[in-house]
Amino acid sequence: MDAKKGSVVDQTENSDLVLSTTELASSLPLQMAIYFNAYFAPCWLVGHVYTLVQKYELLDVTHRSIVLALHLLMVVVEMVRLYVGFLGNITENVSQLSGFWIATLLLQLPMCLFFTFSGGLISLPLDIGIDVVQVAFLLFELVVGIFAIRKMSRVQYSRFRKDISDTADTKVKGKVE
Repeated sequence: MDAKKGSVVDQTENSDLVLSTTELASSLPLQMAIYFNAYFAPCWLVGHVYTLVQKYELLDVTHRSIVLALHLLMVVVEMVRLYVGFLGNITENVSQLSGFWIATLLLQLPMCLFFTFSGGLISLPLDIGIDVVQVAFLLFELVVGIFAIRKMSRVQYSRFRKDISDTADTKVKGKVE
């Protein structure tokens, strides 16, 4: 499976435009999912705060503390997760994109599933609706994200191998002359 080629225009010192090709490893579907998730996140937050206010008095003390702590943690994790995912995909940084993927899998998805399927919580229709959309975003980002990480790793490995061989060729040519 070949990586798509993107065109980059370089301007040289004598003002000639040179068209060069580089392999692009960032994932457009992942970038779109993160983009739309970033716009959905404030709606998700407002919906959760509204429903939390509506049902707060009806929850027992244990669920109150769990729900409040998880909401605060989810907001922080979601902001950091989306930022790192956006930046990691755009800059083709495997470590940032892996951090995004791990935060999605181990932090955000379990917390969101807890709110969606917990029997001890009172679920309002708004809760269910926004949580289902959020879970769909998370699952899509997980699937597309692992393919993006694999592709990005392969492209960066091939760039590294090419740089090593170019460096070795330059050293050999320098010794011959």
